[in-house]
Amino acid sequence: MSEGPNPFAPPKADWENPAVAVDAGDYVDASQGARLVNFFLDQFIRVGMMVGIAALLGDSPILVLFVTFGYHIFFESIFSRTPAKWLTRTRVVALDGSRPTFWQIVGRSFARYVPFEPFSFLGSARGWHDRWSNTRVVRDTRVSEMTFPKD
Repeated sequence: MSEGPNPFAPPKADWENPAVAVDAGDYVDASQGARLVNFFLDQFIRVGMMVGIAALLGDSPILVLFVTFGYHIFFESIFSRTPAKWLTRTRVVALDGSRPTFWQIVGRSFARYVPFEPFSFLGSARGWHDRWSNTRVVRDTRVSEMTFPKD
């Protein structure tokens, strides 16, 4: 029998030094409620941006396409979050907990426009745009940085 780490052992954390992470992927997935709030807030913000741009610059199909497809790409590739994710304190990470690549964000953004994609969350915590881009939306705080009540 090989002597290696026990895959069933719980992770060990340095609770005296919360800055030390258990693992690069020790984030907690965002709740479906937070994801739903993100969806509606982002839609509201995008529509507001399109109305504002149309009021300032007139109706332009190119600007509408840019805002429609560029909104998530711009915010998530630069900040790993959209304005709605800032409000709900969530962010996009790669499956290993690292910052997602630009191409993961592009794939994630375009996957949102697959018909019935919002329904992919029914029965699953991760939608198609998460699964196809190998990303996830997590709470903004790592497990090792969370504060727990003392006994």
